[in-house]
Amino acid sequence: MAVATVRPPIQQQYPNLHAGVMGMYIFLCSEVMFFGSLFAMYFYMVGSHTGWPPPGTRAVEVWPLPSINTFVLLSSGITCHFGLEALRHGGALGRGSLFGAVTMALFGTAELVCGVIALTGGAVVDAGIAFVALVVTVVSVAAFLGFGPFTGRGLFLGLWACTILLGLFFEFGQAYEFATAHINFTTNQFASAFFTMTGFHGGHVAGGLVLLSLVFYRALRGQFSAANHVGPAAITLYWHFVDLVWVFLYLVLYFAVTGPIASSG
Repeated sequence: MAVATVRPPIQQQYPNLHAGVMGMYIFLCSEVMFFGSLFAMYFYMVGSHTGWPPPGTRAVEVWPLPSINTFVLLSSGITCHFGLEALRHGGALGRGSLFGAVTMALFGTAELVCGVIALTGGAVVDAGIAFVALVVTVVSVAAFLGFGPFTGRGLFLGLWACTILLGLFFEFGQAYEFATAHINFTTNQFASAFFTMTGFHGGHVAGGLVLLSLVFYRALRGQFSAANHVGPAAITLYWHFVDLVWVFLYLVLYFAVTGPIASSG
């Protein structure tokens, strides 16, 4: 509602809690319970089995695609957050410009290294996702530094567009992983939990992309400003939530199962 409804500018300064933002907080509380129940289900199965994953399971390796996807999605959280900050402050980020540029440069470096290593290992699609994400990351660094059209309102639009593209790359990576995984939904309990948890998260990311795109379209029409940014603030909260959920999914379903610690154990 906060994202889709067109209303007159509200003369209320952030961070005073607007009803639309409060609605998103309440919705996210329900989402915490939803994903919490999925994690509870997973840990119950871990505790009720003598070996986990069940013998014969060829789980999805933590490297390279899940790790690349993690860098891509987390970097989108940076562009989304500072895009909102740029809107709130009329296109001026102050010290946030340098922080954002450095952070995205670090993500870009990670994407470059991951892409090169994946390419040398024959994972062409994985490397492709890393490289196209790197291009968007470089554009975001230029936006943070105020190059070209990325000044004033253009800074918000540029960072928001980068967020949408990075989110799309993440979704493509997840779809490719699902299509090429060595397990399927009916393999065993681990596979069912894996696809249920990551599938619901992918659905939430897809919903977030719809909302991000709607906000971007409305912003192009000049419907948001420093005094009227409830919609962008609400979807930014949502996007940070899906970022955080993915971190836990990555650690639990990938790193703990096929990562260095799992391998040494």
